[in-house]
Amino acid sequence: MDRKKTQKNALLFFSILVYNNVMDTTKMIQEEKLNMLLNRERAQHEFKITIRFQGYPEETCKEAIQIAFSNRYFMEEGTGKNRRIYASFYPEDVEDLSRLFDLVRDREKTRLYLNNKAVPYVQELWLFLMWFYRTK
Repeated sequence: MDRKKTQKNALLFFSILVYNNVMDTTKMIQEEKLNMLLNRERAQHEFKITIRFQGYPEETCKEAIQIAFSNRYFMEEGTGKNRRIYASFYPEDVEDLSRLFDLVRDREKTRLYLNNKAVPYVQELWLFLMWFYRTK
């Protein structure tokens, strides 16, 4: 009986931890969107690409997780099969963006965002434009 109570408490704690992590990620994205709205001039001159990919199973995407984790805008939400990893890249980070994208492009749940927004043709147009920053 005591073991069941301990397991139930552990599950409750784990659920709260996962929920708070998702809320923290969502809150960070919302704050960034608000900041972009309030600073229109800055927003017109900067853009970033965010890659979201599924971090499960870890064995198959260790290098991608490592690149994302070293990113200064790294975020993650969920656990296990629901684990989503986010990494955002500005033009000066284009080499890391290229490496990460090459690793996760074929994963089913990989998504790209432009300034934290789902925009049509992000991969076909905006990501292509980002590659011009690779030529120096």
